Amino acid sequence: TGGEKVWPDAVEAVIASHAAVGEVAVIGRPDPHWGEAVTAVVVPVDPRQPPTLAELRALVRETMPAYAAPKALELIEQLPRGGLGKVSRAALRGDDERR
Repeated sequence: TGGEKVWPDAVEAVIASHAAVGEVAVIGRPDPHWGEAVTAVVVPVDPRQPPTLAELRALVRETMPAYAAPKALELIEQLPRGGLGKVSRAALRGDDERR
């Protein structure tokens, strides 16, 4: 994002510590200004009380550089997984996994 390297696993670990986050995956989404925008895809513990983008950004910024904080939040019911149970970042990005 903006030429800085963001490691999704590290950001996910911080976001996962938020009490309202059940599961999280961090991906990059195309952004005309930053190249890619850090996006947190979250399955909330309680869909009626999901975490906010502001809460997650503040949490990440406590321990990581500001550029690692998510610029967007997407709330979903379930993270897509591959055959071995690993989260499919390609499916989250909309990539064709058969390539």
